Order: sequence, then C-alpha cells, then structure tokens
Amino acid sequence: MPYQERTHPSPLLIAVVCLLISGLTHAEPLTVAVKSAPPFSYQEEGHWTGISVDLWHQLAGQLGQDYQLRPYPSVSEMLEAVEQGQADVAIGAISVTADRERRLDFTQPMFRAGLGIATPSSPSGWLTTLQGLFSWKFLSAVTALVLVLLAVGVVVWLLERHRNPEQFGGSIREGIGSGFWWSAVTMTTVGYGDKAPITPAGRVIGLIWMFVSIITISGFTAAIASSVTVNQLQTRVSSVADLPRVKVGTVDGTSASHWLDNQGIAYRPYPNIAHAMQAVAQGRVDAVVHDAPVMRYLLRQNQENEVLVLPQLAREESYAIAVANGSPLREPLDQALLGILNDEGWRGVVTRYLGAE
Repeated sequence: MPYQERTHPSPLLIAVVCLLISGLTHAEPLTVAVKSAPPFSYQEEGHWTGISVDLWHQLAGQLGQDYQLRPYPSVSEMLEAVEQGQADVAIGAISVTADRERRLDFTQPMFRAGLGIATPSSPSGWLTTLQGLFSWKFLSAVTALVLVLLAVGVVVWLLERHRNPEQFGGSIREGIGSGFWWSAVTMTTVGYGDKAPITPAGRVIGLIWMFVSIITISGFTAAIASSVTVNQLQTRVSSVADLPRVKVGTVDGTSASHWLDNQGIAYRPYPNIAHAMQAVAQGRVDAVVHDAPVMRYLLRQNQENEVLVLPQLAREESYAIAVANGSPLREPLDQALLGILNDEGWRGVVTRYLGAE
C-alpha cells in the first residue's frame, strides 16, 4: 500500500476543544439561583415548581447537567450572585433590561409578556346603578337639558302669546309652562298635538327645534348611558396615563420600580408582590405595577374579584435565563431552548400554569 502521511490535529484546536468540554462539563452540579415568583417559580409541598423550573429541568436534562437550586429573596440578589460567580444561572420571571444586559448575558427569550397594572374593580349591581343616576355627570346633563327646554319654551311663548292665546296664553307662569311642555314633547318626538305654534316665526322656531332635538336627545342619551353604564372594568386607572395622578405601589428593586423611576412616577415600595396586591385590594394604593402574568396568577389562585389586571401592558418585556458574561453555558442553552419552546408539549406546560389566556 502506498505510504500516506498521517495528519494530526493542531495543538491549538485540541486546546480549544478541551476548553469547551471543560467549560460545559462541571465536576460539581450547577448552582441555579431562583426566587418565588409564581407561576414561573414557587415552592409546592417543599419542591420547586413553575414554568421556569420545568423549563430548566428540561434544559439540564438535554445538556446532561446536574444542578442544585439555591433560593434568593429578590431578583436583584439573584443577578448579583450570578454576576459575582456565586451562582451559574438565574431562573424565574427575569425580564431583560438594558442595565441588566450590560452586567450579564441572557439566553433567548423564554416568555414574552411585560409590566401590567393591577387596580381595584368596581362591583356591578343596583347600588352602583343608583350611584350613577345621582352622579354629578348625570345631574349636570339633566340640568343642561331642562335649561335648553326652558329657553326654547320661553321663545315660543313670546312669539305665540298674542296670536295664539288659547294655547300659550294666561299668566306668565302658565304661558312659560305651556312653552316648556311644547318644547319637551317636540324634542321627545311624542307630539301630542295639543299645542302648536301658528305664527310664522313660531313655526320657524318649531322647525329648527325639531332638527336640533334629534342631536340633543342623542347627546343626552349618550351622557346618561356613560353615567349609569356599569361594568367590571370601572376603575380609577384605565391606562398608563392615569398613573401620575394616583397612588401607585410596586415591589422595590424590580424592573417595574426602575421603569416607574424613569417615568417620574412616585410609588410606594413593597417587599414582595403579595404585600403589594394586598395593598391595592384594601385600597391603600390605587394601582400596582408589576409583571402582568404574575399578578394574574395570584388573583386567580386567591379567587380575588375586587382587583383586576388591565388588558393592556404598561411595557412589553421578554423573560430569559441569566448567565454570567462570557459564560460557556449560553450557546448550548440557546440551542436547547429553541428546540423546547417550539415543541407542542411545552405549550401544554405553559397552559397548565397560566390557563387558557
């Protein structure tokens, strides 16, 4: 057989491969930082569970990595532990922000949601309807309508009192009353026909009032509907624009508190989301800004009907897994993560925790 020269891998290539293998294969289990943030991570019967915990379990299985979960009281402490090398990975409801991206690396987004606004909801019922009927807005609309009817009635009375005394005659009070009655029945299109102007000027006013009444009655109906219509979304806060004028609460040291600081919105800090949600339920604050899926999960678990999370987000965010800058874990985690998130079985896991939202 002819002689063939055997080629050998270069020492540099061997060194790179060994470095990658040593970086991905830990002699000791990975330390995974976690904090309670249901439905992403929480303890149940002494075991950690949740969307992020289930996801990490699948990721570690695909990478062949052993791990141990280490709980931390806050997201900031989790991220600090990863940054300082005290933990290899941080999981949970960790939103990716510009400040965090400068300090750490993040995987591909594992979940997309964002900051929501929780606020008390007004209960519906006959009492609320009565309150709407006696509201300032309703009474203002009724007063304005009465004044318009009276003004038109006075004008018709002045034009008709001499030529049509049978219908608009009598004393001033009787004449104005007849004019008021005519303007009211004309506006409501009842038109009993018991009173009608006969002078040319009076008929011109009547014709104009007929057309004006169509617009007037439509506007008045809308005013009444807006004042007495009661639904579950009646709140003092309906959007982000309302936050500067109400009492706001949030969890201190979170992306929500940083966002409120950047927006110049004052807030009351709370140690955790449970305390913040209790504050809004008891009326100590008008709104709580925090991760929307976390707040919805807590409301559903506690069967809380007096607080709702607005459907629109205050800010969209992506949740991801945090690793240290330059960590060799990021690339293999990204590859495994993309495969899991595109699997139909993973959608079932998310639905199991969040429900069919």
